[in-house]
Amino acid sequence: MSNEAIIKSVETGASLVFTSKEGDCFTVRYESPELSLSKRVWGYTDCELLVQLFEFMAANWKGWEGSEEWASIEGEFALSGTSDKLGHVKLALSFQEHEGSETWSASTSLRLESSIMEGVAKQVRSFFGG
Repeated sequence: MSNEAIIKSVETGASLVFTSKEGDCFTVRYESPELSLSKRVWGYTDCELLVQLFEFMAANWKGWEGSEEWASIEGEFALSGTSDKLGHVKLALSFQEHEGSETWSASTSLRLESSIMEGVAKQVRSFFGG
């Protein structure tokens, strides 16, 4: 089990980082030169489904139809993966704080290449303990 899973954009300096796993919770961060987001996520038992999503994207490196999606049970983090037949993968990311006096939401995306998805899936599997 690793301490982090770092997924870097192939186009920019942006990255998505899964870190600080404790029990059913983990922190997810998006970092780029323009934007930094961080959210504590209650993964409950759904983290295995997140791992399976990344494994699906790696196995289907030639592309797939539509979007493949995962969202945390409380809705504080969600991602959607789409691809094209040229080997480009786009992760659409959504972050929300819906409790407390200062609620907020943000969305962004990360562009990947299918050639790195096997390594990404292995990192995510290792981070979530599989």
